Amino acid sequence: MKTMSMDYERKILLIGFLKYIGFNRKKIMQEDIDNRIKVQKLVYFGKALGLPLDYDFNLYLYGPYSSGLTKDYFNISDEEWANGKIDIPANVSDLLKQLKGRDALFLEIAATLHSIKTANPDASEDLLINIVTDIKSERLNGKSEAHKYVRDTFNFLKKVKLL
Repeated sequence: MKTMSMDYERKILLIGFLKYIGFNRKKIMQEDIDNRIKVQKLVYFGKALGLPLDYDFNLYLYGPYSSGLTKDYFNISDEEWANGKIDIPANVSDLLKQLKGRDALFLEIAATLHSIKTANPDASEDLLINIVTDIKSERLNGKSEAHKYVRDTFNFLKKVKLL
């Protein structure tokens, strides 16, 4: 019997996660960037919550981004899709249900807040909110109260114990 490669196992877990959050292959492949932003951020949070989603993330234009994740979800075979599965503990499941109902911008802001706070654990709440408001000002342009939006997102993350 052939042993599964690490890449194959990583993709099987990813596919299980994508199925769990309600994404199918067509939804990801569509040109709608919001779907890909949501996938990136939900996988980011899944990993942050301890799921075995082995992807490295760096801050990029739309927040934390993994090129390995992009490569994997664009190269999923039919067989891999059929075999995708992941075990998600109840406590993680509850939080993912709250996150997966959010829009791409909320997830982008939330993941950016989380990523910067994780890299700078001593940063104050106000400093963090100001930094994210500044670096996301163009994306938040449509929000008349950008600072309040970022603060509300921060407060959500605190409430669910992600910060």
